[in-house]
Amino acid sequence: KMEKLAVIKIRTDIGKNKAIKDGLRVLGLKKLYSCVILDNSPQNKGILNIIDSVVTYGEIDAKTLSKLLLKRGRISNKKKMEAKEQDINSFSESFLKGEKKIADLGIKNLFNLHPPIKGFERKGKKAPFSLKGSFGYRGDKINELLNRMI
Repeated sequence: KMEKLAVIKIRTDIGKNKAIKDGLRVLGLKKLYSCVILDNSPQNKGILNIIDSVVTYGEIDAKTLSKLLLKRGRISNKKKMEAKEQDINSFSESFLKGEKKIADLGIKNLFNLHPPIKGFERKGKKAPFSLKGSFGYRGDKINELLNRMI
């Protein structure tokens, strides 16, 4: 079973090295608080290792994915998608199993989020998640953060 990773850009890449800028461009993370869903593959892990000082990421669950798609899924920049909640819920399940792709819904794999309600972790954006900050790998804790940002 392929896990899906939600990757959120939480720091700017201004003044960062070319490798980080390239990594963000490959993933399509242009704006702050933009989010993409990736396969948990070695290639993607490699990119994430390079850019983990400007993003936070972890394994997304079906419930959070459904909420993200429903609230933030866009066909084009402004246009929301038309879909019923139960359809989205069943889509999320099969997407997480790797049976479907986000493109099957006809939307972009790019979600613009709000800054998180009640803010980031105690030490903020300048420390890694492992040291009570907010960037880097956070495992399934990503779902808590996403729910505050959708």
